Amino acid sequence: MSATSKFKTLTENFTVRVLKAENRELNVPLLSPFTIASSRLDSVNNVAIRIELSDGCVGWGEAPILPSVTAEDQITAMVKARETCEFLRELPEMKLGNALKEIGRFLPGHQFASVRAGMEMAMIDAAAKSVGMPLWKLFGGASSTITTDITIPIVSPEEASILASKYRKRGFETLKLKVGKNLKADVEVLQAIRAVHPTCSFILDANEGYQTEEAVRVLETLHGKKVSESFWVFSVRYLALEVLKKDWFLENSQPVQIFTWPFFSRFKPELL
Repeated sequence: MSATSKFKTLTENFTVRVLKAENRELNVPLLSPFTIASSRLDSVNNVAIRIELSDGCVGWGEAPILPSVTAEDQITAMVKARETCEFLRELPEMKLGNALKEIGRFLPGHQFASVRAGMEMAMIDAAAKSVGMPLWKLFGGASSTITTDITIPIVSPEEASILASKYRKRGFETLKLKVGKNLKADVEVLQAIRAVHPTCSFILDANEGYQTEEAVRVLETLHGKKVSESFWVFSVRYLALEVLKKDWFLENSQPVQIFTWPFFSRFKPELL
């Protein structure tokens, strides 16, 4: 059975009744500051959500809070999570799918998306435990291992070099770099990393720190420095397709993946 079928079967056939629901602050200091184009984090200030069903099974969810990205701050998220917990405790017994729809109606749109995600995850986690199915299996996991990347925040070239060396020894072949504050410094960081990890692939995330022209300039600069065999992700405020129709880009066989607000696009040279 496919992952979609497993989840669909659970939502359509499993009945839930919320016995207890509560939320609490989840404040965790970071080992080192995490800087991106739009903000700097010294700690994580999220909201943890706990839901207990009438059969005694407990599910956990987490509402990620980053005011420069999410609509909610922690204070707002705590209030809305508490209100949603009260709402869920009053709901009658119903199918899981209907309970998730009720959460969506109570927390509509982007305004409370983080809290909604945490609530949904706690409910799904509890339901999956009730039927004895781990979430990795419910969502189609076919292996006990995965390949992932690791993120390097906005730091100096020297710090980036140290981190890249450490991550290379740990087996990471793809490094996600936070960029977008200073174009020249971003290029220097990329060159420093390439010097100590020459085979790695890059994922670049500017968190809307670049305008379109700046994002293209970075790609052009890196192409000129022979750092073009990578996978790119840019968050830019506006996207004009014509600026991507460059000779160097059209000759590049690698896909360029671009996040824009409010759209997401994936480009390959042959499609332009």
